[in-house]
Amino acid sequence: MKLVVDANIFISALIGGKAAELLFNPNFELLTTERTTWEVKKYLPELAAYTEKSPSDLLLLFELIPVRACQSKEYETSLSTAQLLVGDRDPFDVDILALTLKTGAPLWSNDSDFEGIEEITLLKTKDIIDLVRFFKADGPNKQRK
Repeated sequence: MKLVVDANIFISALIGGKAAELLFNPNFELLTTERTTWEVKKYLPELAAYTEKSPSDLLLLFELIPVRACQSKEYETSLSTAQLLVGDRDPFDVDILALTLKTGAPLWSNDSDFEGIEEITLLKTKDIIDLVRFFKADGPNKQRK
């Protein structure tokens, strides 16, 4: 399943949140924007102080996450729509929303700025946990009896 991943999910994973193991689940194809990766990297010194790890250790961990960072040219046709939908709430959310609109994949974010946007499917971390449970319990390939 393809998912577009917001910065707050990566940050949660880097500080030891529930997202950490979910990001490495082979059932997910993860996408984000280059801008999102820059945003996460900007916070590495603060996260390092919080976690008592070095910024370089956190950077290494972040770079191990199997996510494809998309360049703006891949979603530029959706930027104006994203600007209209979320730009007044948080201009830093425009790119990730544009990628979500362009791909049609669900957006994995715990950011309330995306709530109520009917053009997308928003999944919170708790929803992803439920999906993983589904894959483990029933799985898309298992037949029901």
